[in-house]
Amino acid sequence: KMVGRAQGIYVSSCQHTVQLLMATTFVFESGKYNGSTLAMVGKNAVFDEVREMPIVGGSGLFRLARGYALARTHSF
Repeated sequence: KMVGRAQGIYVSSCQHTVQLLMATTFVFESGKYNGSTLAMVGKNAVFDEVREMPIVGGSGLFRLARGYALARTHSF
């Protein structure tokens, strides 16, 4: 079941490896988080097994959120 969508930009940020500068907002569209958002801004080193990226804000139930997200690449 889809719970939301991602909106934002990805910009290549390195000449030697695949690294992206991300400015992304995750918009929740169902359940108790409907209408809430999380904002993520930072570097995404795509080929690192696990990446830590900063959560810099949010809205709704995530208002003033701070923290980090862990990400893995499933296919590229």
